[in-house]
Amino acid sequence: MPKSKTISVPGKNYYAWRIKEHTKTKHDILQSYLVKWFIILSKYHPVNYFDCFGGCGAYTSDGIAFEPGSPILAAQAWLNKGNKTNNLRIICIEKKLGNLENLKKVFEDYVPNLKEPYFIQNDFDHSVNTLLDDIDKTDKVLAPSFFFIDPFGFSLKHNTIKRIMSVEKSEVFLNFMYDSVQRHLTNPKAENCMDELFGCEKWRDISDNPSRNKEEAIIGLYRNQLKKVAKFVIPFRVCYPDRNRTIYYLIHLTNNCNGASIMKSCVAEVNNGILSYLGKQKDQHTLFESSSYKEKDLRTKLIELLSPKAMTYNEIVVQLIDSTPYLEKDIKRVLKFLRNEGLVSKTAVSSKQKNAILGDDILTVMV
Repeated sequence: MPKSKTISVPGKNYYAWRIKEHTKTKHDILQSYLVKWFIILSKYHPVNYFDCFGGCGAYTSDGIAFEPGSPILAAQAWLNKGNKTNNLRIICIEKKLGNLENLKKVFEDYVPNLKEPYFIQNDFDHSVNTLLDDIDKTDKVLAPSFFFIDPFGFSLKHNTIKRIMSVEKSEVFLNFMYDSVQRHLTNPKAENCMDELFGCEKWRDISDNPSRNKEEAIIGLYRNQLKKVAKFVIPFRVCYPDRNRTIYYLIHLTNNCNGASIMKSCVAEVNNGILSYLGKQKDQHTLFESSSYKEKDLRTKLIELLSPKAMTYNEIVVQLIDSTPYLEKDIKRVLKFLRNEGLVSKTAVSSKQKNAILGDDILTVMV
């Protein structure tokens, strides 16, 4: 999504890009999650935030009201909720010098008291791999890090994502540019990029078989590849504002179940309970999205899951959080219904209250 036009900000020495509703939604999800991530991770550690395609730093929808971009939103989240006894490092990577210089000015305007971020004018892939090379050479340990990867095309490399996720306590929130990918799937000039993006050549099977559900096949393959490098991988669909057609998927990668659960809740919170951005179709709910259908489906899944053997509550959440469209609060609510109906019993381990279900509590289907 190239930014073709810059808009001067009245009374300021920097410019902005025009923002669309789905970009605003993306920023809202990011900031909502970072507030919670900072609270949890900065309690015991210094933390890093990498904005891997930093952009120009400011946006506007009408040329009158202006708002900050993702690097500044991350800084504001830290100033609001981060543990100041530990340290935050913000690393902004941006290939274009003009955008990077503009981003510095936006930082100075919005968060003048923040410790100066690290600004890197270079390619994301080169910059991150160089940093990780330097850490490997010195046997240093990277502090818990959140990588926001929001490219303008599909130049991401699977091996780089794999390397990031091999670092303990690292998370990735990336933009998979589905519409661009599907349009170039049969372009011979894009073959090398596709190989690097997917980390395999199986995407060729999709391009050779147009009768398959292309979108399901593409996002399914990409997610399966990411599951090889991260325990929890959750894609969220983002549509064009004016039609039911996918622009991209926002995909969260983490090795922490609690992180996956919190991200799903943040997406639902921003999108009125729905785990996708549907633009003008947001009020047109499907059968699946009706509360009665969801509850019935989840009841069935939970009974099937618990029928072979008893499981802890944590084990249930691990099984369902990134393989089903349910939030953790949905899982807990339906488990309580099943207990009240005498279909599931609880052996308290973590919980102290009769009606609570927590952590290592053991759930068993009543025969």
